[in-house]
Amino acid sequence: MIETEITFHNRVELKVQAQIFTGRTLVGTCVAGPGETHTILAASAPYDIYLKNGITGWEIAHQLGSTATTFTLSQQKGRYVIT
Repeated sequence: MIETEITFHNRVELKVQAQIFTGRTLVGTCVAGPGETHTILAASAPYDIYLKNGITGWEIAHQLGSTATTFTLSQQKGRYVIT
């Protein structure tokens, strides 16, 4: 299995837990505070990204079938967006 480094940039005012899944298997995770950047090791793409509020555990955004090696969580017009 080839591992990929995925860079996560948290640009919202929440502590966020990023989870990377391949199928139903959790393959990488991290917790990033506001303004922080973290690297997550994960199995090769495609993979699913789930972002949760670090305090409540509620999902705030997800992206399925991603092949990105870097992604950013930001807030636009009151919604959380992965770019």
